[in-house]
Order: sequence, then structure tokens, then C-alpha cells
Amino acid sequence: MGTRRLFRWIAALALPFALVFGTVLVVDPYNYFGLFHAIPDTLKRKNLYHDGRTMPFSNLLWKLIELRHTPQDRILLGDSRLSHFDLDHLERVSGHRWYNLGVPGGNTRTMADLFTYAAQAPLKEVLVQVSFRGMNRGMDWDLYGEPRLLLDQPFLYLSNRRVLEATVLNLCSALLPATVRYDVLPPDQWQRVLDMERANATDFTPDSAAFGRLERIAARCRAMGCALRFVEYPTHPDVQRIYAEAGLEPQRTAYLERLRRLAPVIDLDRPGLFAADKALWRDPLHLTTDAQRAVIDTVWAAGGR
Repeated sequence: MGTRRLFRWIAALALPFALVFGTVLVVDPYNYFGLFHAIPDTLKRKNLYHDGRTMPFSNLLWKLIELRHTPQDRILLGDSRLSHFDLDHLERVSGHRWYNLGVPGGNTRTMADLFTYAAQAPLKEVLVQVSFRGMNRGMDWDLYGEPRLLLDQPFLYLSNRRVLEATVLNLCSALLPATVRYDVLPPDQWQRVLDMERANATDFTPDSAAFGRLERIAARCRAMGCALRFVEYPTHPDVQRIYAEAGLEPQRTAYLERLRRLAPVIDLDRPGLFAADKALWRDPLHLTTDAQRAVIDTVWAAGGR
């Protein structure tokens, strides 16, 4: 009798965990196992951009898993400004299919980690979305470590709090879609970004380690015979003025010259190149999807392939 009671007690304790792990397995928000398709991939992809707090982890884990299943030979590396990038338009313009490894919150450390991961398969072309503003010391946080750890640890995937949160989000978005809102910007987002950029420009010290990561990407591309280009992504004129008024133009010029010694550079962050009309910008750093198509046309069209 005592043994039976013990097994019942153990079963009662294990049941909640089995239900949770089973739910994660069936919903599988990042297609880790690929056994079930309870939630459409289109909705799972949409949920990657549900909230700024969860975007870095969600994008990284999804892309690491997808890239593991289907290696790509043309990749984009960058930060949140590559979010909502129109890859279909890019394919029409460039004639090739590209894989977008842009990650919200990404920095040169993230780019180097993702490049190393993607370069396990042969690469033909790499485009790196760089930014002078991102070369400041202290912008080297690790976004890659946690999702990369989960790739080889199925039990950690099933029990990870972020994956559990994504599982709940996917269930809510499928069953109660009216309760889910996506990437809603606060009303003062424009000013918040400007304040952040002003603080960054005021305390700006170029990080040699950040540039070293770009140098290693360039060296590996040369060794593979892979074409590499850097694109300095546009910022709104409000941001350009902040860095100019901080007296950083000489440092920016030196940074671009150093980049050009590594690979061709397309500098899109120049006054007058992109309109100041706020209808084209989600905030001072992020173009709308429609405006990003102009970036694609500039970089890839008319011989820029």
C-alpha cells in the first residue's frame, strides 16, 4: 500500500510538469522539434516581433534553428533596423534569395557570432549593416549565448522560461487574437530615441574590439572567397545632427576609411539622402517597411548587386 501511495504521489507531482512540457512540445514556438504544426508558421513568425523585450531572444533562436535545417549562402547581418525587411523585394532586385540575420538589439558581437554560425556552410555573399553609433564602447552585450545553448539541449528548450512565455503567446494569439498586441511604440518613442542617442554621443569612445570583430568577418570572407559589403544604415536627420553637434564627424570619417580597407562600403547615413518626413520612419533609427525598399533599391539595383 505504501509503495502504491508513493507512486501516486510521484505521479501527482510529475503531472503538471508533463502537461507543461507536452504543451511546449506540441506548440513548439520556434520549430525546435518540428513534430507538430498546431500553430501556423506565419503566426509564429509574427510573434517573434510581439514585444521589444522578447525580440532579441525570439529572433535569434528562430533563426538559429531555421538556419540549422536550411543553410543559406547569402546572408544579411545587422540589428533591429533589418526587422520587417522585405526579402521578396530584395530577391526581385538582386536576383537572389537572402537570409535575414538581423536581430533586434544586435551589435558587432552578435554579428560575429551569427556569421561564425552561418559560415559553417559555404557562403557566397555577406552584407553587414554597420553603424558608427554602434561602435561605442560598452555596446557588446551577449544575445547569442542563451539561444545557442538551447540548440543542443532539448530539455532546456522545453523548460526555458522564455520558451514557456513564447508558448503562451502563441496559444493566446491563436485562440484569443484580440488579446495580443504587437510591438506597440509608446507615444514618446521619438523623443526617447533621441535622448538615448544624445547620451550615446556625449559619452562616445570607439571600441577597438568591435572593429576587430568586423576585421575577423572580413578575413574569413576573403579566405572563403565570399563577397562582403558593409552598409552604413540611414538615421533620421535629427540623429545625424546629434552626432555632428557632439563633434564626432572626424571619428566617423576615420571609421569609414578603416572600413573601406576591409571591403566596399555604402554610406547611406548622409544628410539629404533620406527624407526627414516622419511618415517614412517608425522612430529616428527605424525606417518603415516601404522606406526600406528604397534602401534595397539603392544598395542592389543598377549595378549595386
